Amino acid sequence: MNCAICGENSGIEHTLREMMFGTRDEFAYWECSACGCIQIAEVPETLANYYPSDYYSLSAQASPLRLWMYKAYRIAPRLVELIRPAGVTFRSVIDANPKPGARILDVGSGSGKLVAILRALRFDALGIDPYVRTETAHVRRGRLEDVMVADWDWILFQHSLEHMTDHVAVLRSAWDKLADGGSCMVRIPIANWAWMNYGRDWVQLDAPRHLVIHTLRSFRIAAEAAGFRIDRTIFDSGPFQFYASEMYRRNIPLTEESSELARLKGAQLQSLKKRAAGLNAQGLGDQASFHLKKIPR
Repeated sequence: MNCAICGENSGIEHTLREMMFGTRDEFAYWECSACGCIQIAEVPETLANYYPSDYYSLSAQASPLRLWMYKAYRIAPRLVELIRPAGVTFRSVIDANPKPGARILDVGSGSGKLVAILRALRFDALGIDPYVRTETAHVRRGRLEDVMVADWDWILFQHSLEHMTDHVAVLRSAWDKLADGGSCMVRIPIANWAWMNYGRDWVQLDAPRHLVIHTLRSFRIAAEAAGFRIDRTIFDSGPFQFYASEMYRRNIPLTEESSELARLKGAQLQSLKKRAAGLNAQGLGDQASFHLKKIPR
């Protein structure tokens, strides 16, 4: 193989299992020896079958109460955090402080939970996803290249870019569709401490849905090749990387996550949260949010 990011042709082969739903189907992946990017050797023709109707992003909805809470977060974030903390996905967008009424495209939006929240906050948001079952006025079935509008203030990839191939081309398409001065936010898994520690049992490998998993080096190469500058990198991993990867080590699928969380005592979970925060502080967390600024060509 040649690396899709840096072009290197030497690397290490890995055999990864589907473990979210516990099918344990095996897939060949390849780790680039130069930039460290991990990529699937061949995209399966049956890939859509691994996104069933109960896949989490396709079934998630924002309840009226949650929409109210998110509106309140804009006014009194500290108070709302004490009542019920806002989700990391929402905070990653709001903390970037998009201008009022900004045009926001959520690529890989699933059923549109984030889109609904952003629209409730009076942003002009649209979602697009190739696997969404039901289209609405603000969530369309399709891919980024199907979007004709080319003046977005923000384009979001909230844990969706890893589900795509040819990341340089995808990010170049995002560059083309952004307004001058626009920004792109990419939240993705990062092959870091958890990959080194858990290997094929690292939960965020998520074969075969995750087609390309970056290192910090490989993502920087892809972003800069597409015409972006990385303005800010925020590691936001949590205890999931520990307990879910340990589940996979014991051959337990992610569908049993609720049982695993029930087994963990409060003090144990708090300890895992502190471990995750420590890795984030060192730049070693297993996922990160990248704020990309469009550089004029």
